[in-house]
This record gives sequence, C-alpha cells and structure tokens, in this order.
Amino acid sequence: MKSVLLLGATGQLGRLVQAHVPENIKITGKTRLDCDITDTRTLNNLITEIRPDIVINCAAYTAVDKAESEPDRALSVNAKAPGNLSKLLDPGAKFIHLSTDFVFSKHSINPYKPGDKPDPISVYGISKLAGEKSILSQREQNSIILRVSWLYSATGSNFLTTMLRLMREGKELNVIGDKFGTPTSAHRLTDIIWELALSETDSGIYHWSDLGVISWYDFAVEILQQALQIGILNQAVKINKVSSEAYPTQAKRPSYSALDSRKTESVLGIKTSPWQEELHKVLVLIKKGEI
Repeated sequence: MKSVLLLGATGQLGRLVQAHVPENIKITGKTRLDCDITDTRTLNNLITEIRPDIVINCAAYTAVDKAESEPDRALSVNAKAPGNLSKLLDPGAKFIHLSTDFVFSKHSINPYKPGDKPDPISVYGISKLAGEKSILSQREQNSIILRVSWLYSATGSNFLTTMLRLMREGKELNVIGDKFGTPTSAHRLTDIIWELALSETDSGIYHWSDLGVISWYDFAVEILQQALQIGILNQAVKINKVSSEAYPTQAKRPSYSALDSRKTESVLGIKTSPWQEELHKVLVLIKKGEI
C-alpha cells in the first residue's frame, strides 16, 4: 500500500483528490490550518512522520490580485515552500506539484506546450514559475509539474458556480470576451493526477486542460445553454460580451493561455475531451446533487 501526502486538502482540487482515492492508497490530507507549508520544521516533521511515497501539492496562494500587494507572501507559499518540500522528500518519493497557465501571457496562435518559454506578468504568475524552477532544479527525478488552466468544479468558488448563482438571480451579465484559454474540469483533472501519481512518468513539466480554445464570454454562454437544457436553470439571462478594459484589475491577466495537453495524453495513453463535454458532466453532477 502506497502512502500519499496531500497538501491543500480542502481546496477546490484537493477535496476531489481526497474524495477519489484509488485502491491500495493510504492518504493523509493536510489543510493550511493544520500544516503551514512555509514552516520548514513543520514540513520536516510531517515528512518524517508519514514517510510518503507520493506527495501531491495542491496548496497555493491563489489570490491573484491580492498577490500584487503581498508579493512576499505569494513567493513564500508558491515558490519557497515547494522548493523546501522538494529538498525534504526522499529521492525515491514522487512529487506532483500543481501550477498554472498564468506563467504565460502573450497572445499565441496555438496552445502553449510545456517547453514554451514562460513570460508571467503578475506576481502570482511569477511566484508560480519560481516554484516550478525551484523544484526541478533540486529534484531531477520523480518531480512532476502539472500546469492547468481555468479550473472549475461543481462546488466552491469558481467561474461555473459564480455564473450559475448570478444566472439564478436573473441578472444581466457582462462577461469578458477578449481573454482566451481553456476550461479545466477539476473532476477530470483529479483522474489525471492519480494516473500521473501511479504511473511510471518521467520528471518534468506537463499540461492538462480540456480540449478547445474559448473566451470567458463563450464559457458563460455555454453554461447558460446547457444549464437550461438539463433544468438547472429555468429562465435565460442576457449575457453581454465586454472588453477586459471595462473591468480593470490589480493584476494583469494573460490575454491567451490555452495549454497543449498532448504530452500528457501521450504519456498516459489517453485523450482530452472537448470542454463542452466535461462541462456537461459537471452540470449533471450538480443536477443530481452528487457533489
């Protein structure tokens, strides 16, 4: 039986990873309340106690705008802590670290591949890229960086749940139509994480998102259409496409951050599904209350 340490166990992704543990896995989930990952002594004691075969790090500072005024905190959680963790692990243990599309920024005509040059434009993106570099510079073996984009799930605070709440209130919505990327179902991503954790996979950077390139406006329109079709919503609302200039934020967002998942597909022998199909599966879970 393999021992797995999961950090960030109560986050959007961590909850699902812990809820869908494969057979013959003993998992220990830790939250930020019972494990400060920036405290090296705490991490060392935890690793010594559990002696994990696999560590899955879903813990992160994800307040993108707040990071602009708290750069030290963002760097401490997203860069220094993963680096320290990678030093403490047994060389034979596998380390899976979740990263982000925010390491990219410029417009591209094709989804980004893992080997493409990053160019973050926010403190959050800079801190996540620093974490990647810290891990891979210290652990050449058994370290997997998994970048994901536009993560959403059936619960918690994310674009899908926010849109559904506003749509139920009957509000007219203004949604940005000039930022492009790909949604990633956290439910499907959970399967990918476990497959990477339990397979013989080379160290390095991997990408995972569902298939397709869209704007946030496109995502909102599809959510509305599908939610009406399966009866989650009973009335349509008006959705206006607006420019990102209409909603300035403290942190700059990537204008294009779609990810190319073909490396992960090849390694695991699987195929990504269109984002519309994965969205439908999540909406069905919401409809059935299986969340």
